[in-house]
Amino acid sequence: MLKNQLPFLRPHFFSITIMFFIVLVGVFLFAGGIIIAQSQSSSSANESLIADLNKQIDEQRAKIDKMAEDVEKYKDNIKSARNQQASLQNQIYILNNQIAKANLDIKAKEEEIKTTELEIKKVELEIKENELTITKNKNQLAAFIRQLDIYDKKSYLAVLLSNNSFSEFFDQIKNLENINENLKKTLNRVQELVEKLNNQKNELDKKNSQLSELLNKLENEKDILDEQKDTKQQLISETKNSERKFQGLVENLKKEQMAVNSLITNLERRLRDELEKRGAKEKFNLFGDAVLAWPTNIRRITVYFRDPDYPYRNLFEHSGLDLGMPSGTPVASAEAGYVAKVALGTRWYGNYILIIHNNNLATLYAHLSSANVKSDQYVSQGQIIGLSGNTGFSSGPHLHFEVRYNGIPVNPLSYLP
Repeated sequence: MLKNQLPFLRPHFFSITIMFFIVLVGVFLFAGGIIIAQSQSSSSANESLIADLNKQIDEQRAKIDKMAEDVEKYKDNIKSARNQQASLQNQIYILNNQIAKANLDIKAKEEEIKTTELEIKKVELEIKENELTITKNKNQLAAFIRQLDIYDKKSYLAVLLSNNSFSEFFDQIKNLENINENLKKTLNRVQELVEKLNNQKNELDKKNSQLSELLNKLENEKDILDEQKDTKQQLISETKNSERKFQGLVENLKKEQMAVNSLITNLERRLRDELEKRGAKEKFNLFGDAVLAWPTNIRRITVYFRDPDYPYRNLFEHSGLDLGMPSGTPVASAEAGYVAKVALGTRWYGNYILIIHNNNLATLYAHLSSANVKSDQYVSQGQIIGLSGNTGFSSGPHLHFEVRYNGIPVNPLSYLP
């Protein structure tokens, strides 16, 4: 009986199936067309915004490049002036160029901040656009899969009812599978793009988090600028614009610098010998290896060790780090040690403290406003030994911090964490 009914079912079911397939594909293409149209409209608006951001970014980079060129000119002026004989006029010329360079460095960092913010906006816009695209594609794929599932069930029923239409249904199903596969490939491509953009955003997020660090550096540049302005004012005040007084000032400072270095080196050597002779009972000999810490919580370095931008580089080598901070900032011992000397009112270092540590290391803290320790006493790491100030040959409030190895100044950054 069933066999007799099959001829009547086959053509009827086959027609319905073909119509269903045509309608399904038509709906799919129509929906896809709407999505594509909406996507293109949104994309067009975003592309315009992105193009505008790219233009602004290019303009910012052009500004930064121009500033970098001007900075190099000031560097060349400074280098050329340092090769000439030291004079008051020459020193003021160097300071003027350093002040102009510092001003440009500040402006350049401000432009870098603006550029980074524009780059972040651009990538966020790109990500938003692609997230919208992938959401639409996911919805499209979900709807299509639901229809495909219904159609597949009907296809299996048709196969059971008719062997003759198997190849036709197989072809139709393969066509749908091909469409489905292409859609998945498209979705994968969009997902890869979003992943790529997310990676870019992560990088820019890191850069965004570095903006605070960049702002700190900006503040540091401002400190350097202020110090150079103060140095110029100090030089003019000290010399009264007299070349003779300038040469006398330089000669006296060089003599005092040499005398202080000789005193510190000899004192340190003598004290180490005495402490070693006292044997195992001496507290100093029980200290472990010296591991230095920063002497203050403020780590804004305004002048580096042997800094090429040190205002008096053509007159003196800078023997430590200058840390910009207000007068009265607590200064701590960088490591446990023995206070070798507390000097007050010197012309070069002003008020300073010398502490010796194990491993032939010593630390020196200069331009202090006051000292909280005395010679011939022990201090622990982190113990407050004095307050920062502006004493001695100093152009503004700061801490001059030295590290010495076997009595010779070395780069503190090689020993600090």
